[in-house]
Amino acid sequence: MSRTGWLLAGVADAESIADHTTGVAVLALFLAECVNTDPVGQGLTHPLDVAAVTHLALIHDLAESVLTDLPKRAAARLSEQVKHDAEAAIIKDVLGALPNAPHYLELWRCYVDASTPEARLVKDVDKLEMVAQALRYSARGQRNLDEFWEGHRWFYPLCQQLYDSLLGQWLPG
Repeated sequence: MSRTGWLLAGVADAESIADHTTGVAVLALFLAECVNTDPVGQGLTHPLDVAAVTHLALIHDLAESVLTDLPKRAAARLSEQVKHDAEAAIIKDVLGALPNAPHYLELWRCYVDASTPEARLVKDVDKLEMVAQALRYSARGQRNLDEFWEGHRWFYPLCQQLYDSLLGQWLPG
């Protein structure tokens, strides 16, 4: 299933939700290890739980496999509560039969609320993967991708630095 935001931007052969999730999981794993080389420098009191980061990255957009990924312009017309309730119901349906369902449901809640350092890293990585993808599409001539670069708030200095580096390569338009 292709990511809707890219389709609405006119991207042919847009990345799928599965492609995005894989990219987020791999990048989150590597960045968690980077953060753990200097947790204090990243604003943490202790190292990240790399397994939790990886699990969060793998399930962060699981609801989108059923609901689709609602583009910003559609999500803006819904209340956050409506979107959250729909995603929560889907996550419960998808994960509910697993033996460790309560653990995964709690991880997903942590992601949504950005309530743990691990969840906050995955939030950052989710946005980094998106802007890196926008840069790849731009390099092949795609235009009208400015919206994907806007409105990010970074939890980790490392992620802000990576974003700034990507932004330095970006040609708006």
